[in-house]
Amino acid sequence: MIFLKNGEGIRWPQGKRVAVMLTFDFDADLLRQSVIGKKDIGFSDRSRGLYGPHEGLARCLAMLKRQQLRCTFFVPGKIAEDYPAEVRAIAADGHELAYHGYAHDARIGIPEEEEEENLRKSEALLTEISGEKVVGYRAPLDGMQEYSLSQLRKRGYLYSSTLKDCDWAYVHEDDGAETPVVELPTEPGIDDFSYFYFSYADEKTITCSYPAGYVYDIWKDYFDELASEGDKVMVLKLHPQLIGRTSRIRMLERLVLYMKQNGAWITTCREAAQYVLDDWKRRKGGRA
Repeated sequence: MIFLKNGEGIRWPQGKRVAVMLTFDFDADLLRQSVIGKKDIGFSDRSRGLYGPHEGLARCLAMLKRQQLRCTFFVPGKIAEDYPAEVRAIAADGHELAYHGYAHDARIGIPEEEEEENLRKSEALLTEISGEKVVGYRAPLDGMQEYSLSQLRKRGYLYSSTLKDCDWAYVHEDDGAETPVVELPTEPGIDDFSYFYFSYADEKTITCSYPAGYVYDIWKDYFDELASEGDKVMVLKLHPQLIGRTSRIRMLERLVLYMKQNGAWITTCREAAQYVLDDWKRRKGGRA
């Protein structure tokens, strides 16, 4: 397995300084089941997860509409089954729906046949809602399987947004595969889970709730440094149950305004990945 970090030297559309993706993992109480490691997480913790579909999602969608942004929502298939109206609202606003497991199962070592069925079920559900082929992947809790890339190639996926090896977008190359997969790396420092996840029931994860202004300063610094380098991506990983609280969504909108004013190309993962792939093909002179 080799890859080309073709973000080095890439120039973004219209002279923008950095490609920014606001991505939302819409996983409701399935997130907490995965983190805690059991289905029976207790009513209090489950209610924190349900804040996403009951309250936080609408607040996120309203902010994105005010800012006239299209973004990517990574949605487990089971969430599309359990909350079809909410997922339809996401698609109706023009946002991309991408694969995030079926039941947000984060086990390493899921049998490949089982994951194939998860992909098939989830793709059918999301495509029925959006009317568009699913081309994006993010592993639940970053639990990417050894076979994941080959599965994505086989199913015609455009990109993954799971790995954390650099700040560039790049193309996974594997023996001249006809359908190379773009990677849009993520980073825990720009993941709202790192600052806002809270649970009394979870003994494995530090429970915390930082002030929104504190997080704004960190994320603004991330943006400023990446924008100054000129060929990077900034993939914010957000959860409606966490970022959708009142002060936090105001903080995010403040950050969006700042980024817009300072050279951000804010787009969907699909659009950014296609741009990166086209650039890769151009550099290879059509030999991809």
